[in-house]
Amino acid sequence: MFDIENETFHYSSLEGDDMGARNTDWRARVGLCFAGVIAALSLGQAPSIAREEGRSSAAPVTIRETANLADAFEAARAASPQGRVLLILDIDNTLLTMPQYLGGDRWFNRHAAMIADKADPDFAGMGELIAAQTMLFGIASMQATEPNIPAMLAETTQQRIDVFLLSARGPELYDATRRELDRNGLQVEAPYACSFFLCTQDGLYRDDEIRLALTALGEEASRSPYRDILIRDGVMLVSGQDKGVMLKLLMGAIGGRQYAHIVVADDGQKNIAALAASGNPVPTTLFHYRRIDPSVTDSENQTARAQFAALTAALCSAMQSTLCAKPAASNGTRK
Repeated sequence: MFDIENETFHYSSLEGDDMGARNTDWRARVGLCFAGVIAALSLGQAPSIAREEGRSSAAPVTIRETANLADAFEAARAASPQGRVLLILDIDNTLLTMPQYLGGDRWFNRHAAMIADKADPDFAGMGELIAAQTMLFGIASMQATEPNIPAMLAETTQQRIDVFLLSARGPELYDATRRELDRNGLQVEAPYACSFFLCTQDGLYRDDEIRLALTALGEEASRSPYRDILIRDGVMLVSGQDKGVMLKLLMGAIGGRQYAHIVVADDGQKNIAALAASGNPVPTTLFHYRRIDPSVTDSENQTARAQFAALTAALCSAMQSTLCAKPAASNGTRK
């Protein structure tokens, strides 16, 4: 159940995205954080998201639109007298944005849509696109979407607000992500996220660990394999998977801390819908962040294509790379 502008709706549960992943032996990889296990057992307390019998009732969800992240921070502050609040922030085009179109969220989403329609003249598939964006994230600088974000994040440390960043990026982008967060002064006060239900030594979770955690939390896993995710130092990278499901995993990893309210800010309409439909038992306020215009002009597209062609030409003249594919023909097909 959620309301938009004081109207109430009912959502049935949505299945997570069907994702591909490598299937490895979890027993060789999982390292339990014994301190978290012992603490959970000694307190006799399971994570707040877990159910002992069946599914708990979904709590109310409110959806709002905003162009100012201050609204999300204020909602978290307003809810804090009720108890501890979890503030979840997306990264791309919510906290950070590319100063140019090339390599940013809009560039990636446009190409992903064209690939889905089998009409992309530049990339044959998602693997090529992800490789290109990984390279661009590795070398490009980003900037905060709003100048006052560092100050707003710093203020949460004085209140009963835990902050975690939940991004569709993949685990391979953690170092580049951390570099740009630090360079822009975006420091989060994150709770310890390695508890009884979900904990590995390096914060990396593959299909088997995700399935085990979902089962422990009383959730039904997807029939298709999950892609790798990473939870480390206040950042969760989920490889484009359903953020409603991923938030429940995060809350399981955080463990016995009880939240009175969750506040989320995300620029993706699909993410907002997934979070609204997830049936989370904690009251939640979702902010659809609309500061960055998602539309793309023909001029931006043509400029980015020329820039990327020049970049890859320089790269491929100096070294071998998976990006050094044959160029597209003038009719848009690949030679």
